Amino acid sequence: MMGDPLPIHDLYIRPLELRETPAGSELTVLRFSDHLLRRFGVAEFHELAEGERRASPARPVADEVWALVRGEVEFDWQDRRADSPTSGQTYQLHAERPTVVLVPFGVAFQIRSLTGSAALVRLATHEEGGDS
Repeated sequence: MMGDPLPIHDLYIRPLELRETPAGSELTVLRFSDHLLRRFGVAEFHELAEGERRASPARPVADEVWALVRGEVEFDWQDRRADSPTSGQTYQLHAERPTVVLVPFGVAFQIRSLTGSAALVRLATHEEGGDS
């Protein structure tokens, strides 16, 4: 998954490792050293019922990191950036284990929960509206 180039420029996907500790389970979603977000705007928790969809339009400036914490989902992307080398390309990923994805600005994005509910964390460089 990560060794091959992805069909959408700047799209990033990485599996996450759930670690067992003496205090319980731990899942690191994002570190500063990952260099995925250039600033911080908002953090949200999302729970999707089976079959539920969440869509994020192609935002003009905001990058988003989505992390699947629990469940099975289908991610869909469409590159809507006119100056992108992959303009117009679409990509779909089926994820059934913890995974983090970077959705670059200008890329439309949708998540659909497949089997049972799914829990996700969303981190974005800007608050809603994408330009503040």
